[in-house]
Amino acid sequence: MNEELITKVASIIEQWNPLGSAANTTDNLDGYRYEAIDIIATIQLSDSSDNVKKSIEQVLTQAFNIELNQTQLIEATSKIKNLLN
Repeated sequence: MNEELITKVASIIEQWNPLGSAANTTDNLDGYRYEAIDIIATIQLSDSSDNVKKSIEQVLTQAFNIELNQTQLIEATSKIKNLLN
């Protein structure tokens, strides 16, 4: 997997910071690096037309058991789509 892409996706998620203040107390968060890897892998495996948004939502909600702000999710999706194109 492309290390540069992982770093860029992780950076987008870190800027968004869907965990908010809970990110400070989450063990092994590592700047959302592992979630970025999971998101990229899920996007690559999916054949849905809206796979980027669904992949981000699936990975983050499963990893952290949180409800995502849909407006922020759409913004992050747009940024990640731009990286992938």
